[in-house]
Amino acid sequence: MQLLHVVHQTTYTFDQAVVLRPHRLLLRPRDGFDLRIQRSGLSITPTPQLYWQRDAFNNSVAIAVFDQPTARLDIVSTLTLEQYQTDGLSLAQLLPSPALDDDFELEAAGLQVYQTSRLKPSELPESLTRGLRRACASDEQFSALQALCADIKTVIAYQTRATPGVQTCLETLALGSGSCRDLAWLLIEVVRSCGLPARFVSGYLLSHQFETEDGATHAWAEVYFKDYGWIGFDPTVGRPTGMQHITVAVAPDPKYVTPVSGAYVSAPNTQVDLLVKVRVAAHAAG
Repeated sequence: MQLLHVVHQTTYTFDQAVVLRPHRLLLRPRDGFDLRIQRSGLSITPTPQLYWQRDAFNNSVAIAVFDQPTARLDIVSTLTLEQYQTDGLSLAQLLPSPALDDDFELEAAGLQVYQTSRLKPSELPESLTRGLRRACASDEQFSALQALCADIKTVIAYQTRATPGVQTCLETLALGSGSCRDLAWLLIEVVRSCGLPARFVSGYLLSHQFETEDGATHAWAEVYFKDYGWIGFDPTVGRPTGMQHITVAVAPDPKYVTPVSGAYVSAPNTQVDLLVKVRVAAHAAG
């Protein structure tokens, strides 16, 4: 087990007082057997009325309703997390899962929404179609998807991108580059094109590329295996997910898991500042 501290601060500075519409916040991780929330705090200025709910995908959502104009909106989420996730999936490697190709089973599991792809295999470069053919083979799905994840990291250059939204897969392929959310969406569409259910994941990454007190918001994919459930693959790092990854929200499409979304009236000029810190506090056997 490792203990993690997470700080996620989003600040909007307006050049005049604005009226804030309700804001939707997806900042609370999905706690369970692999992750436990030891302590959480949500500080918002100006102070709103806060309503918690579960969305259609069982994510924790906070709705902030404001009643006063403001020239600044500051949202700070603080978390202390017990992380029980481990790196490596040797069980899945030793016992490959058969293909999930039974329509009745898909319907019973409610997975159709995670299976539809707009990407055609013919639109993929050969470097990815080889992996796609391996991923469609029932006797080696896990190892093939692991290789496909690594292939995307090799073919598509990672770059940070401040502009909102997600590139289409064809845009990412044409540019040969994309952000973590672009790479995750490409992997999802490639996997879905051979009939496997996949979903988009938003969360945090404790990256060894940074100092230990730093981290980042991050995105990756999860693929459904009949015998093992949802397993994460991160094409940005080119391997399955592990102790570096903290899941906050999942959905069929990236548009449903934006960490902070909302609207305001007026203010032609707005500055947005984002600060994310993910720090390992301690290690313990667990």
